[in-house]
Amino acid sequence: MLYLIAWLIDCALILFVFSATRDLAERQAEPWTLGTLGAAFFLASALSNAWAGRISDRVGRRTVAIAGGACLVASLSILLLFEHGAWRFYAAYVCAGASVGHIYPPVIALLTQKVDQRTASRRLLCFGLAFNLGILGGQIGGGWLYDHVSATAPLLTAIGLAAGAVVCLIVVREDEARDKGGDQLESVSRSQQASARRFVRLAWLANCSGMFSMSTLWFLFPRLAVSLEIPAQEHGVVLGVGRAAVMGVYCLMHVVPAWHHRFRYSVVAQLLGLGGMVLVCVGRESVALALGVVLLSVLLGYNYFASLYYNRVGHDDRRKGAAFGLNEAFLSLGAGGGSLLGGWAVTEWGQRAPFQLAAVLIAAALVVQMVWFVTGRAAVDETG
Repeated sequence: MLYLIAWLIDCALILFVFSATRDLAERQAEPWTLGTLGAAFFLASALSNAWAGRISDRVGRRTVAIAGGACLVASLSILLLFEHGAWRFYAAYVCAGASVGHIYPPVIALLTQKVDQRTASRRLLCFGLAFNLGILGGQIGGGWLYDHVSATAPLLTAIGLAAGAVVCLIVVREDEARDKGGDQLESVSRSQQASARRFVRLAWLANCSGMFSMSTLWFLFPRLAVSLEIPAQEHGVVLGVGRAAVMGVYCLMHVVPAWHHRFRYSVVAQLLGLGGMVLVCVGRESVALALGVVLLSVLLGYNYFASLYYNRVGHDDRRKGAAFGLNEAFLSLGAGGGSLLGGWAVTEWGQRAPFQLAAVLIAAALVVQMVWFVTGRAAVDETG
């Protein structure tokens, strides 16, 4: 049931974002408007994730998630209730971002509590596949609905999916999130916990730069697609192929756990992501742009799945909501920064500037991580 909830929420969100951004792009909205809308969504989500994750550990994870789902339905309905004025977009984006921040930290915590390492990895894999299939469905389905039904069809579908997620959250029980006999946890040593927390901090930077880049695609690529005369359905496919790459990375990481506590795998993933953003900077055809999105998605997939694993190993069940909430907050901060600075970069330097800025940030974040990792390892060796 929790996997279905993840699919419903992400599909609804992407349908909402696709519908709004494509509509604004075709109305020749200023890039600054598109960028600030994205920033409003993700900054609200960052604050909400950090707060709701901690609260869910105290008052109940299911309760917090249900409240977030109900607020999401109301948030998506704002654009239907009010037909005129730019303020309605900002209100909808802020409220939607705050709402979804109440859903994912408690849901991920429910999935990973009271289970052993292999079961937790399988659950995180299924969770990753579920929400990525939701994103994929929203991106491809949003383009089709927009082109073949109406401009409001994606939004109406999003509201229905969000309402379905609320029903599922009401039905699910916290004890159903645990496998039979799952109370018997494998022991995690203090050194494993310390190592995991160290890798979590490295993953924060990688997730931040990766989501910075992806948010420029979500919120500012529509304008580039319109200028390159890429149809809405093809635009959705360009973004959607990256989801398949992310899911492939998740599956590989689950089957081959050689990456555990090894930084070099993260370096390779980030170098591939950097190459992907360079392709987006120079590509003009859909195929080149899609390849760039796929390479960037390797970065996103690797570091997000790794960050979930390290948070799960590094924190006990009582603090998992707070840990996952902080992890999601860093993702949202990166995405908010990408939308805001990307919109400003378009205004100042042109349509490709946000993607150039994202490539620079990926490279800078990787350098910082490498320095941090080397100095941290040296400190451990000295104390050891």
